[in-house]
Amino acid sequence: MDDRAAIAETNRNFYRALRGQDMRMLDQVWLHADWVACVHPGAAQVTGWQAVRDSWVRILTRGPLPVLPTQVMIHVERDLAWVTCVENITMPGEPLWQTAAMQATNLFQRNGDEWRMIHHHASPLPNADEAAGRSMN
Repeated sequence: MDDRAAIAETNRNFYRALRGQDMRMLDQVWLHADWVACVHPGAAQVTGWQAVRDSWVRILTRGPLPVLPTQVMIHVERDLAWVTCVENITMPGEPLWQTAAMQATNLFQRNGDEWRMIHHHASPLPNADEAAGRSMN
């Protein structure tokens, strides 16, 4: 499998793990190092594998995270790769389903013959004017 295909598969496994509340799969996706980091929407950065893992456990104990990545772009430079995407999240709410869109960046590092996530950052998409590149004067 070439690097882009391997990174795409690892990125898909990350989102599969979130949708399936599968901590075992998340354990396989992430590099277990004391310097890996994660930034959840509206939260401060969490650093170190155990703290990152604990943050995902807290999130997934609330239930599966129904997130579908779109606009996926993969970039590879030697042993470092990053994936940018839009995370489309749909949650049951009252009275209708609620949706949110996050912009996300996932960083991966080659670890032997495999690619492992080393950083995840998600934040809300800006409003339509900002997304179109217009000034907010």
